[in-house]
Amino acid sequence: MENPVAELLVSQAETISRLFGGLSTPTRLRILGWTIHRSLTVKELVMLLQMTQPHICRQLQLLCELNLLIRTSASSGGRADSYRANPALVLMATDLARLSIDQRADS
Repeated sequence: MENPVAELLVSQAETISRLFGGLSTPTRLRILGWTIHRSLTVKELVMLLQMTQPHICRQLQLLCELNLLIRTSASSGGRADSYRANPALVLMATDLARLSIDQRADS
């Protein structure tokens, strides 16, 4: 293949699919939205999203694995760790979403 975009899509299909899968639930998108401007703890996210702590923790773990969320460790052994969206990646993802929405509206 001579097209770098085609080559990337073919050679990294699994990785790209996992990234988009990470953005595929409203809960994970809301977490990114809440943490784009400030760091939040698990407890704060549980209260904001009205979901159980284990559910929120699973979502946070996945977002961290995808580098969409950055975890900052607290000195209290993890109880007050905070999470903040990776602004560069989240901005690119939202730009892609906005472009797709705008093109759909123009059709």
